[in-house]
Amino acid sequence: MKLNRKFLLFSLLGIHSFSVFPKEKAVYELHSKDELFFLGEDSRAQDSKEKWNLDELEDFAVTSNPLYLREKQNIGMARGDVITASLYYNPIVNMQQQFMGASANAATGKPETSLIYNQPFDMSGVIPQREKVAKQEFLGTIASFRDFDRLFRLRLRQNFWTYLYVTEQINYQKEFLENYQDLLDLTKLRAEKGDISFLEYDRLALERVQIEREYRNARILRAQVVKNLRVLIGISDINSPLTIKGRLEFFSTREFGIEINDFDIEDRPDLVALKIRQQRERMNIELKKREIIPPLTLGVEFLNKGNENVTGIYAATPLPLFDRKQGEILKSEESYKKLGFDVDAKRNEIISEISAAIKELQARESQLLDYQKMGLLEKNKEVQEKSRLAYIRGASNLVTFLEAEKNYLSVLRSYYEIIYLYYNALEGYKASIGKMDSSEF
Repeated sequence: MKLNRKFLLFSLLGIHSFSVFPKEKAVYELHSKDELFFLGEDSRAQDSKEKWNLDELEDFAVTSNPLYLREKQNIGMARGDVITASLYYNPIVNMQQQFMGASANAATGKPETSLIYNQPFDMSGVIPQREKVAKQEFLGTIASFRDFDRLFRLRLRQNFWTYLYVTEQINYQKEFLENYQDLLDLTKLRAEKGDISFLEYDRLALERVQIEREYRNARILRAQVVKNLRVLIGISDINSPLTIKGRLEFFSTREFGIEINDFDIEDRPDLVALKIRQQRERMNIELKKREIIPPLTLGVEFLNKGNENVTGIYAATPLPLFDRKQGEILKSEESYKKLGFDVDAKRNEIISEISAAIKELQARESQLLDYQKMGLLEKNKEVQEKSRLAYIRGASNLVTFLEAEKNYLSVLRSYYEIIYLYYNALEGYKASIGKMDSSEF
């Protein structure tokens, strides 16, 4: 297509060959395509046949990212706390031998050997209540991990859409840059022929330098996004290529099967975690009250002294005259009230967050639906082609042509930026209602 356009342009002028002046070549010489397209990222990644879609990125990330796996270990640690809380008191065995070496006529009498067995007993149900508290903490840990997973996936998806957005920029800027070179060559021919001033050629060449700079910056930005994706999915080898499958195309929420107003704020993992911890603190108050009654220790003693063997039993328990857990009970009660305020504040925060996310999503979607209805991209391309043809035929001047080219680029950039912001808003909406998995809708 590009080659055919060049032949067409040359045919219109009746010129099939040209020479480049050394001065212009020195001033406006541009980088080779290999060097230009290499800038900002590893070119091997672009030639790799292995590409990742969003689902593959997420699946790999949750199984290989050390930070994600580290956070997941908290669940196993909490499970260990549940096991510890459910265990009963250990018995105590005490063996004692005294008056060793004493003779039968000594004042202490014969040596004594005693064996004592003590067993503490839970008299107020402390252990079952302690287990309930630990299980509630375990559930809270799971909810906290789900909240971490929600934010982790949100960040991963935001970088995914950024990658696609920057890639779209690179694609149309690359095509635009190549077409601009054709126009630059054509303008040089017209200047050499005397149809136009070399000033127009100079202005067009400077304009191409600006476009080339934006193209380079876009490639550098994509390299930075790839770096972020490597960190998120857990690929540490910089020599391992990473390319993404997908195009930045618009699909409405209806096509995704999403009903925007169908949500329940109580499903948000961070709110669930707070409510579970509030419930845990309420159970902890009951635990502290039960701990006022200390365990009762029953003991059995076996005593041997010479030819005598005797047995004794006893019971022991601390008397809660002074320390009756008053401070710990008060602390737990105040903590329970504090968590109640945290739950209310978080609920208000979530409502505001969802409301803002819905408004942004609806605004982006409405704008894109209007663009889709009017055929924005097709009209933009049509206007660009007409503007170039008019300039080639001499029906318009350079100022008009450059303005039309800038408008074309501006429309493209704005269109893809809105799609990018739309998908960011969509992911933000999913995160705000606590449903990052599309199967939940």
